[in-house]
Amino acid sequence: MAEPTQPLHQLLEIGAKHTRMLAFIVAASIFAAGIFGGVYSTRFIAFIPLALVVPYFQTWMHRRLLKSVPTQALAVTLLLDGLITGFGIAALQYALVPMLVFIAMLNATVLSFGSLFLWIFTGFFCLLGALFGGLVLGLDHHVTAIPTSMTLVSLIGAALYFGFSSFHSREQSRALLVAKNQILQQQEEHFQTSRKLIKYLPPQVWESIFTGKRDARLQTQRKKLTIFFSDIKDFTETSDEMPPDALTEMLNTYFEHMSKIALRYGGTIDKFIGDAILIFYGDPTSRGAKEDATACVSMAVDMRREMQILRQKWQSMGIERPLHIRMGITTGYCHVGNFGSESRMSYTIIGRDANLAARLQSVASPDEILISHETYMLVRDRILCKEKGAVTLRGIAKPVQVWEVVDFTSETQETSMWVEHELNGFAMHMDINKIRNYDKERVIKALDQAAQKLKNTPIL
Repeated sequence: MAEPTQPLHQLLEIGAKHTRMLAFIVAASIFAAGIFGGVYSTRFIAFIPLALVVPYFQTWMHRRLLKSVPTQALAVTLLLDGLITGFGIAALQYALVPMLVFIAMLNATVLSFGSLFLWIFTGFFCLLGALFGGLVLGLDHHVTAIPTSMTLVSLIGAALYFGFSSFHSREQSRALLVAKNQILQQQEEHFQTSRKLIKYLPPQVWESIFTGKRDARLQTQRKKLTIFFSDIKDFTETSDEMPPDALTEMLNTYFEHMSKIALRYGGTIDKFIGDAILIFYGDPTSRGAKEDATACVSMAVDMRREMQILRQKWQSMGIERPLHIRMGITTGYCHVGNFGSESRMSYTIIGRDANLAARLQSVASPDEILISHETYMLVRDRILCKEKGAVTLRGIAKPVQVWEVVDFTSETQETSMWVEHELNGFAMHMDINKIRNYDKERVIKALDQAAQKLKNTPIL
């Protein structure tokens, strides 16, 4: 659809101006026909130039009102139209056909640009104008018979006026439709752009910004968080042995799977640093320190299980060096929020416990999850842990009491019904709770086939 040649507000203003000008030209023509037909005295000839000047005055006044009282400008202009129309009806000595033409043009103008409320008040002002005009002009009678020429001029003028009004309404509708389509197109473009940009922010952050709960300005606050830090053991050596394309694909697959798990547990993904991941719980949303810590450790356990599956997948793709992750978790107070400058900021955390999580990860063994004593006290009733004792960490002044996450407690294990076993060349990871009823027989059949194949295959 073609764009309008002029902005919508200009089109509306020009249309109103031309419509009003045409109405006054029709009025001047009716007065001229009445004077020529001998209905009115020649002293009424002064109304003809006056009718041609008034619309210019109204346009000037309307623009001034838009600057001083923009919300009342339209109402004042339309009410003045009503007064002038009423005065014109009185000047016509209340001749029936011209009077009906005047009233029809006034109604069309008001209903095109104003509301029903304004239409009622404009009609009232028209009546006042007619009464006031009768008093001023001293007219105590009305024209009972008008010449045919005056009737024809009135009807032709009305036809021209309503024809032009219809044309203007069509153009206005077209402009509105084009404007609507442009707005919808811009909204779609903004939506697509937003979908691209939100991938650079944690979902919790952009959601709080779009809902107005958070401003995009420099601000931080001190909050109790549970921080998770992980990396892939010996990733540098592995990357040296792999082509860049294969390395990129493997790393993106790893991040994709780990991110889905983090989001499932409600974690805020802070950043990816090489092969490392920084995630925290407690901002911008929190379920309480205990639930946040439990969700974070549960996420780490699921990530460890997911890595077993990914490890088998990568080995089947010819990646000989097995990949293992190390994880560290701690709970404590950090400053969280927007850091940087007004032109470029980053949503992240700063504090001792953020560094502590990274230090715990650095001393963890492959596939080991180490947590601080503060985190252990929050999760010990739901997570089975083993005490590792006090550990000296680089950059930390005092030894830190450390616990190793073993698995969920027996009660939780029974609820999740997770079955896993991993040997060289064999890996089984099954969560019975996630198996759908219509897939149960297929799973049993696949296990039977695998077992039968293993029995019938001689292994040296």
